[in-house]
Amino acid sequence: MSEKNNEHQLVKNIIKGDAYSFDEIFEKYNKKVYAFSFHNLKNKQDAEGVVQEVFLNLWKDRAKLKEIQNLDAWIFSVSFNVIRKHFRKLARERKHLGKFEETTQHHDYSTITDVEYNDLLEKAEKIIERLPLRQKTIYLLSKKEGLSNTEISRKLNIKRKTVENYLTNAKAFLKKAFVDERLLTILFFWLFIR
Repeated sequence: MSEKNNEHQLVKNIIKGDAYSFDEIFEKYNKKVYAFSFHNLKNKQDAEGVVQEVFLNLWKDRAKLKEIQNLDAWIFSVSFNVIRKHFRKLARERKHLGKFEETTQHHDYSTITDVEYNDLLEKAEKIIERLPLRQKTIYLLSKKEGLSNTEISRKLNIKRKTVENYLTNAKAFLKKAFVDERLLTILFFWLFIR
């Protein structure tokens, strides 16, 4: 069977929900998507996030794959759009950060009271509670219990890469939520996201 026919069969299997075929497509393309993303973003974590989002989209939208003639072109088109979305998000964050700095430059946050600090922590805990269960579990094992990704993967009996993916998604969600809530972005970044 030619490579093109084999890929066509894998796509048919993915449409039916076959995870093994998905794994084969992932193995074939993930390094290319990563290299393309890293070249554009110049950041390992962001490039890994693009890979994750591209293949998550592939799995979620697998029913639409029957309309796709060229999987290679589709994957790189999705990658390009995810990277473009990332740049738009960065521009929005810079804009928010600029506004944040303007509104906070007259306030000395080194003198934050215990009540204010506890209130901020309580708000952060509520946002963390909104994470999907698996992400929240892995995030708390990492941040609260201080376990390494390898220790978490052993404890939960999952791959280390899976742990990294969950953490990346959790951090992205929390970062957006903290900005949306207009909380003390820098404080929360330091406490929860780094």
